[in-house]
Amino acid sequence: MIWFSTCRHSWGPCSHLGNQLERPCLISRFLHLAIGYWQGKSRTAAWAISIGFLICLVVNTYMALAINRWSKGFFDALSSHGVEEIFQSMNRLALLAIGTGLASIATTQCRMRLQVGWRLWLTGTLLERWLQKGNQRACAISPSIDNPEARIADDGRLAVELLVDLAGGVVNIVLVSAAFILVLWNVGGSYTLFGNVVPGYLVLAVVVYSMLTSLGMWVLGRPLVASVEEKAVAEGNFRYALTRARHEFEASTIIEDEERRRALDDYLKHPVKKTLALAANPQASSEKECVAGNPFDRFLYHLANSWGRVIQGQTKVVFLTHANNLLAPIVPLMLGAPKYLAGDMSLGDLMQAAAAFLQVQLSLNWLADNALSIANWSASARRVAALDLAMDAQPMELENESLREKEHTAFGAEP
Repeated sequence: MIWFSTCRHSWGPCSHLGNQLERPCLISRFLHLAIGYWQGKSRTAAWAISIGFLICLVVNTYMALAINRWSKGFFDALSSHGVEEIFQSMNRLALLAIGTGLASIATTQCRMRLQVGWRLWLTGTLLERWLQKGNQRACAISPSIDNPEARIADDGRLAVELLVDLAGGVVNIVLVSAAFILVLWNVGGSYTLFGNVVPGYLVLAVVVYSMLTSLGMWVLGRPLVASVEEKAVAEGNFRYALTRARHEFEASTIIEDEERRRALDDYLKHPVKKTLALAANPQASSEKECVAGNPFDRFLYHLANSWGRVIQGQTKVVFLTHANNLLAPIVPLMLGAPKYLAGDMSLGDLMQAAAAFLQVQLSLNWLADNALSIANWSASARRVAALDLAMDAQPMELENESLREKEHTAFGAEP
């Protein structure tokens, strides 16, 4: 099969199998595949490390609450000029620092061991199935499935590592939000606004503030999710192009024929484009120029355009993120200042409420802050699920897919 000519005229998944690979059910298929780690022979170790990871997250939340309570006593001691109380607070802080450090070590150990164990299980499962299909070349290298090696090694690793991080983040959201909302409710108390008593006004304020920042992040970051997935696909296609080119050049030293020689000449007589604009909206004329030149130009063209869209989207997100980082610590101090000045709240209460406000705000904004990680995980999970789907497909379907691709290559038809 002269793959060089194919890539000049064909791009992306095609035909019936290719359409299946684009369906949203790929995410659910990946989760169904990956959940097997908690079944079979690996279930004992999987459940043990998972429960340990959950316990560590609970301990981390408890340590955060202890530090929050410590801040109240420390700032109250400062406001009353109590030297002895300040030194006692410093001793307690040393103990809290040791406890927090130990909890962080345990959390890191459990998290990374879960990631490595899950990744090895998933990689072994995919490798076993892939090797069982080794006598069916069309299944291992299908026109609809590029770079199966990278899907197993790189995408499998990223899909597991990011999923563990995201799952831990979701659990942390529930624990931290529940704990610190209670702190805000008890410490902040109520506030009289225009003759109306607003109970738990700091809780209401943090929810409204988080909703506004999350809405802004969703509006600005929603296009970024699709751009990151397109970038991941473009990177994978480029890696696959390099691998297949190396294989074909190695094969040309063993088997020589006229068609193969003409395909290899395209790589040698046309220089590779070294400067491509990072345009968010590519022009068709530029793409035609890449198709007429070196076969690698088209891969680089799609890679440059996908990165251009990522840069454009991430710039908008960074603007909102930095603005939020500036305002988030100040907003609770401004909200609590009237009660502090009126004598209804001590300095310790104000600082404790401000710290709790920031913790809740960070937790409620977790989804928006991790939009890029979610996009990267979604892209990797879909690529792994697509490979798993292709290996489940009937051999005849894959063989027909390969034959159609060969006919398409032979006639040089445009899609």
